[in-house]
Amino acid sequence: MENDDSTNKIKNSFVSGNTYAIENTYAIENTSVTENISAIEKNTSVITKFIQAYVEQYPDKYQVPVLWRTPLVGFADACDSYIRNLPELILKEHKLPQDFMEDPTAVISYFLPFRPELAQTNTGVPDHYASSAWAEAYTITNTMIGRLNQALAEKITAMGYRAAVPDNVGMLPEVLMSNWSQRHLAYAAGLGTFGINNMLITARGCCGRCGSIVADIPVLKPGALKQENCLYKRNGECKKCIKNCFSGALTTEGFDREKCFSACSRNLERYGVDVCGKCDVDIPCAFAAP
Repeated sequence: MENDDSTNKIKNSFVSGNTYAIENTYAIENTSVTENISAIEKNTSVITKFIQAYVEQYPDKYQVPVLWRTPLVGFADACDSYIRNLPELILKEHKLPQDFMEDPTAVISYFLPFRPELAQTNTGVPDHYASSAWAEAYTITNTMIGRLNQALAEKITAMGYRAAVPDNVGMLPEVLMSNWSQRHLAYAAGLGTFGINNMLITARGCCGRCGSIVADIPVLKPGALKQENCLYKRNGECKKCIKNCFSGALTTEGFDREKCFSACSRNLERYGVDVCGKCDVDIPCAFAAP
């Protein structure tokens, strides 16, 4: 029979995939609960290693430059209140995990940190343009994210679960906002906090890209990080990203999407992709949380 005290500690915590899991601060007194958590941790470890191995092997497989450091991987409860509120927090058209598959339990989010050598190319470019290497990296990374998501979904299916790659998602031109915000999903998965550059600052910095898929694997709920990774939000220091933003899109008062888009559009004319990245490079939080 289950220990009542242990059961009470588990109750109302959360349920994913019909498996009870408890916060790490709770003492685990029940053998079946311990086994469940062990299985969950094993599955998340397998997925994390799969993503990291895929990214490491990608340049050789597809003959592209080595652009990324080791990815970070996080897992969010698909029914988390923060995720459920994204249509209100961001825009009403924002999609939910349930839009992509029936009864999802998890959003698997990952951050692909760029290498410092790539970021260095995007500093000091005449007339505030992005570097050609930065623009190329954007295109290469987009392609890799698509391939990685498909491979990850197949891997999860082979593990005995269901997975779905979000489709018809991206920036809506009429509002200049995404209907599947990778940064907000990564935040829900505990991967980082937002800086005044509007980027997610992770343990490996903000200079990189995020991706995600939806699945029905059981997960331990991490929750958002408690400490601010942005120096300005933490203690009023820095503001280097604001100084780097030549368009005036970034201020301590907020983010001007129109000005940001205008700056990115200059590079669309030159390189065929709307990128900039000046607020991502040459800052203390580019490659690590300061």
